[in-house]
Amino acid sequence: MAQRNGGAPMRRRPSALSVSALLVGALATVTACGADTNSGAPAPPGSADAPSSAASAPRHPTTPPGGGRDDKAAPASTGRAATKAPKAAEPSVATEAAPAAPAARRICSKDQLKLSTGRVDIGAGNVHVPLAFTNTGDASCTLTGFPGVSLLDGPGTAIGEPAERRGPAGPTVVLKPGGSAYASLHTLNKGVSDKPCWRTASEIRVYPPDSYRSMKTSARSFQVCGGVFDVTAVEPGSGP
Repeated sequence: MAQRNGGAPMRRRPSALSVSALLVGALATVTACGADTNSGAPAPPGSADAPSSAASAPRHPTTPPGGGRDDKAAPASTGRAATKAPKAAEPSVATEAAPAAPAARRICSKDQLKLSTGRVDIGAGNVHVPLAFTNTGDASCTLTGFPGVSLLDGPGTAIGEPAERRGPAGPTVVLKPGGSAYASLHTLNKGVSDKPCWRTASEIRVYPPDSYRSMKTSARSFQVCGGVFDVTAVEPGSGP
């Protein structure tokens, strides 16, 4: 040791490196002793024992975000094949088209009809006179049911009551241009019944079926007797 001016010798200060080495050694000794006496204590953060603890921990599958199990994982086996529930039948939707509306009928008007009487048929005490309707227009039209018929004398006064309807209404009759349909007037022959006859008619006034406009034609001396006066529904043709 160097002496200062012949005095007592000076002590050499330990270097910083030596002090650090001593501290590290002491810390290692204490750590080793603590590890021997407290083997069950958890290792401090950053120590060498931390990786071994992590390695010994059981590994769990990573939980997917948003759920406790993976949606794509296969279901657990139950020992039998899983039965798939049948799909509920969806209600059927009707696809049938609605029936087409029937075409509108074009009713024959007075302006496109010609009225005439046919040949008088007398037999077995009955008298029949056909009333013919002829289509004089350029388009087809229809007649359905019964005409309204009454008798007129020379001055135009009505004779008796209008004709009653006889028989079924019948189907609709289509009259093409130039085509005809007829209804039959009926009464009894003179002398068959004790009931008196009406006056002899000069004209027959007729309302075509479904029309409010009347037409007239010659009565050809038609006379109602026996209190019978009726008319049938129209049918195709100009007479029986």
